Amino acid sequence: MKFSTKQLVPIVLTALISLSVGYFWFGGKAKQTKTESETETETVEGRWTCSMHPEVHGEENGACPICAMDLVFMPHSHDEGSPNHFEMTEQAIALANVQTITVGESSGKEISIPLSGKITTNKNTDAVQTILYDGRIDEFYANTIGKKVRKGQTIGKVYSPELYLAQDKLLTSVSYRETHQKLYDAARNTLGLWKVTDAQIEEMLKQGKPMDNFPLYADVSGTIVEVLGAKGQFYKQGDALYQVADLSTVWAELEAHENHLANLAIGQSVELQTSALPGTRITGKVALIEPILQTHQRIAKVRVVIPNRYQLKPGMFVEAMVKGNSQNNAILLPKSAVLWTGKRSLVYKKVYTDQTVFEALEVELGQSYDNEYEILDGLNLGDEIVTNGTFTLDAAAQLQGKLSMTSLPKTKSEPPKPDKDLSNPVPLQIESDSDISTTLNHYFGLKDALVASDFKIAQEQAKALGESIKTEKHINHTKLPSLIQTLVEAKDLEGQRKAFKPFSKDFLAFVKQQDGLEETLYVQYCPMADNNRGGFWLSLQEEIRNPYFGDKMLICGKVTEVLKQ
Repeated sequence: MKFSTKQLVPIVLTALISLSVGYFWFGGKAKQTKTESETETETVEGRWTCSMHPEVHGEENGACPICAMDLVFMPHSHDEGSPNHFEMTEQAIALANVQTITVGESSGKEISIPLSGKITTNKNTDAVQTILYDGRIDEFYANTIGKKVRKGQTIGKVYSPELYLAQDKLLTSVSYRETHQKLYDAARNTLGLWKVTDAQIEEMLKQGKPMDNFPLYADVSGTIVEVLGAKGQFYKQGDALYQVADLSTVWAELEAHENHLANLAIGQSVELQTSALPGTRITGKVALIEPILQTHQRIAKVRVVIPNRYQLKPGMFVEAMVKGNSQNNAILLPKSAVLWTGKRSLVYKKVYTDQTVFEALEVELGQSYDNEYEILDGLNLGDEIVTNGTFTLDAAAQLQGKLSMTSLPKTKSEPPKPDKDLSNPVPLQIESDSDISTTLNHYFGLKDALVASDFKIAQEQAKALGESIKTEKHINHTKLPSLIQTLVEAKDLEGQRKAFKPFSKDFLAFVKQQDGLEETLYVQYCPMADNNRGGFWLSLQEEIRNPYFGDKMLICGKVTEVLKQ
């Protein structure tokens, strides 16, 4: 098809106009959009930092000089409040399942106070069997713990020269009984003082000769709980042969720390549990609170009398919950809200009700109850505090360089150190100027979670500790990474505690070689850990808090060494 010149002119003009409009509409808009996007990117304020070492600053596509991880971009918060405020997205809040509560007074609220102790015999029914005269035990039947005896039952035979002579004297006095009745009566009464019965005396008079082995009778009924005598041994009058107890009732002797005493009173209801009887609900009431504290441990004994229909045995460990009421103006928070570093604690506060802005606050803890802490200082009524997702918030705070569990301001308080018996470590290569405060904080978080018997938090702290160990350049050629991995993979609390022992051994050996520790550390030891093989751990406080048993044996242990600055 051919076009004339007149026909081509309008076609060309139409094409040019179309191209111009298309360029103006699409090309110009695309350019404009790109410019806006670039402008938006350029106006976002923030910094490139390391997710494991937030103190590191760098440039895009850079690497952390400490751990060689790629730097990530962290935008600055638009909040103009405290420098420790930080934001999280709604999506991150939902993924972390962050939950909050509003702080209010808890006056008169029912609380459960956790105590621990053991079952003992009822001291009011305990008795001791003694021997009534000097002599040698030729036969002894009450020689087994757990054996039951009845009052008046024959429990052995005794040869007594003294008793033999008393019988002979009575036989001699029979010949002048008619003329010297008082002498005869005196000789007979002497045997009565040793609880020789009239029937035995008459039998001896009938035989006309003294008895060589005199039967020994039980003075009281009960179950033998301790054997002190033995066949063939000579005993003095009044010596103990065995101890018996009436196990129809037993005592639970619980240990209450000084700060719990204000919430305890005679008559309070108590719920007890023992691992020997899983699922058994044992109840009782507080019968006695000892009026004097054991000064070396700052504890008082709390006694609960229990009718023994549960077949409880003396020596069993028990855990107890005593029901009480909180004190006036008390502020209580769930334990899940508090991050505890050993001596210092913090919580996360939601700063604004309509924004996802948070801030870490250091708090002072008071009494510890079953699932709650008393807050003495650091919070005000009406504060909205995070109770779930606190570890996620803490990680976000660390990434943004805000106040967090690992960056609390330094104090003059002093922590604990390891023991000479722990030095069997793999050769270590350590930089003398290394700072292991982050690693130590995660270790103490792990230890405290084991003390609280909290499997989930212990697992989270173990993972954080493992990551910290991996990034510490001054930890080389050690077994610590593999040991902490075993702890991370533990399926239950018992497995965590079992793995904690070898890890603590190598970790304490490592810490002992550090210079310039900022706090005093205490090496502590429990001889009953790991089936009585013993186990060490490191603590920030001199007071014993046992990670191998938790509340079951909270204060079992001792300080073996102190590492000072």
